[in-house]
Amino acid sequence: MKQSIRVCRVFDIDVYVHFSLLFILLFLVYVLYVSPPPFGFSNVEGVERVLFSVATAILLFVSILLHELGHSLVAMRFGAKVRGIVLFIFGGVALIEGIPKEPKKEFLMAIAGPLTSLAIALICFLIKGQLFFLLAYLNLVLALFNLIPAFPMDGGRILRSLLARKMGFVKATRVSAEVGKFLAILMAIFGIFVSWWLILIALFIYIGASEEEKLVTMEGLLKRFKVRDIMTPNPLHVTPETKVRDVIAMMLKHKHLGYPVVKDGVLVGIVTLKDVINADEGERVERVMSREVVTVNPETDAFEALRIMSERGIGRLPVVEDGRLVGIVSRSDIVRVLEILEALEERRGGV
Repeated sequence: MKQSIRVCRVFDIDVYVHFSLLFILLFLVYVLYVSPPPFGFSNVEGVERVLFSVATAILLFVSILLHELGHSLVAMRFGAKVRGIVLFIFGGVALIEGIPKEPKKEFLMAIAGPLTSLAIALICFLIKGQLFFLLAYLNLVLALFNLIPAFPMDGGRILRSLLARKMGFVKATRVSAEVGKFLAILMAIFGIFVSWWLILIALFIYIGASEEEKLVTMEGLLKRFKVRDIMTPNPLHVTPETKVRDVIAMMLKHKHLGYPVVKDGVLVGIVTLKDVINADEGERVERVMSREVVTVNPETDAFEALRIMSERGIGRLPVVEDGRLVGIVSRSDIVRVLEILEALEERRGGV
């Protein structure tokens, strides 16, 4: 959620606005201002023309927020964790952890967004006035666009949930991703003759489909392994009394940029290059170390460990069992295992 600011909290879900939203809002206001009815307010005079244009643009993104809340509330009902909702140039995205893989649950979660948009469209249609007619139209377009069977749109997840009933989650993801990429190529070709905006959306869809396929493939390969299977046991560590100069010497010798800090076998912190680079060389580690340490246990899935490292922007995780340091696992450890597994999969596929 970098380059985003938190603007509110709804149903215990933080809502963020990405800086790119400002550009699309200004663009929408301009389009609404200069366009004739029923898709603009060029027929309105004076300051009301500006107010209607601004209000419609803002209410559109409120509608997108409600769309994402539809997904989020259903996901939370099924036990998933929602880290937040981000509104940005392409609309909005709900940051959901633990998306349900059961076909029925994924279907209900995916369809909740378009159904929310359709409900908003119906309500706005029943209210008189050009502004509400336009909001009804835009929400109808939002619902139908998201039903395109391509990741990262809701239609891609709906298609996967239907296919997964017959062929399993991983294979269903691959098929859905290929469908999405094919549709993205068609959209890009169409966009060459119609609008560069379609080409941009097509690129967004193609990348989204590719990333979803890659992510699920990685998860399918790594979920059979636990951190215990990959970690380095009995890792190098320091004590709170270790001097900064000794930590620097260890970094130069072993080429690791961070070390767990252990006292009587218990993990009490971690010291990194960032901590020691400006510290007095005679200072003790306990004065400069970080006491807030992200850890995993030996039974954590390897994929979950990789997700934590990617999310937190860290390269390695101490492995702790009953408060005691038992190992360390790095991003490179997991990536190497993944490369081996992918090579084995390709070999089997070629036999």
